[in-house]
Amino acid sequence: MPTVYFSSLKDAEVVAVEFLTLRGESRLLTLLVDSGFTGPSSVILGNDEDDLIRAMMTPTLATGALQGEQNRAWVTCRIPEVGFQQTLIAILTDLRPLSLPEGVQGMVGLSFLRSFARWGAEQSAEGWRFFLSLGTD
Repeated sequence: MPTVYFSSLKDAEVVAVEFLTLRGESRLLTLLVDSGFTGPSSVILGNDEDDLIRAMMTPTLATGALQGEQNRAWVTCRIPEVGFQQTLIAILTDLRPLSLPEGVQGMVGLSFLRSFARWGAEQSAEGWRFFLSLGTD
């Protein structure tokens, strides 16, 4: 299977993920990789992304970088370069407490990363990069 690579930020790993709107359009969001973000929710998006919501879920109590009850919803995302498309659980919240790097619109967590056979960061001639693969190359 092919592998997709994403250039790393200075102090962070990011991935570019397309989210499908209810009107069938796609929106490309850059998301911070946080393997310490665990639980059934796969991504954290801003609470202004309501056109991505397929269905609402019961809120969940969050601890860590996010505190308190958080709204959740089903969203559909894809990474065409590796043939990945999935409907998964997103937390929808105010992103300001997360202090995300400039240009980053949310986060992916461990349950998202476990959708892939291989993932990680590596150094290349161009610098650090993060990769995702659905199979062994």
